[in-house]
Amino acid sequence: MAKGALNLSSLLADEYSGRILSLTFSQPRSVQEICNLSGIPIAVAYRRITALEASGLVKCLRTDVASSGKKCKYYMCQVDVARLTFRDGRFEVEVEWRDHGSKEMLRVRE
Repeated sequence: MAKGALNLSSLLADEYSGRILSLTFSQPRSVQEICNLSGIPIAVAYRRITALEASGLVKCLRTDVASSGKKCKYYMCQVDVARLTFRDGRFEVEVEWRDHGSKEMLRVRE
């Protein structure tokens, strides 16, 4: 769990991840839309989306398929509130998830 908390805190502190979470907070967006709106390079955006999805911070809501067969996925932020705090000599990450309103507290170990 500590490794997950450390990964989560790194993602939440990352500038590009923050832009992606902000852009996908109110509506689902494709990686191309995210890049066009944020200026994030496409390769970086795909890497961040992969990491954000693996951690549960974003979720693919739908996949559109063009007549050419090309797939386009649309992602939505799954976080309502995220906090990184330092308490009793340790960092903690607290996340309130949007879909079920639950809270999760993870401690970051050194």
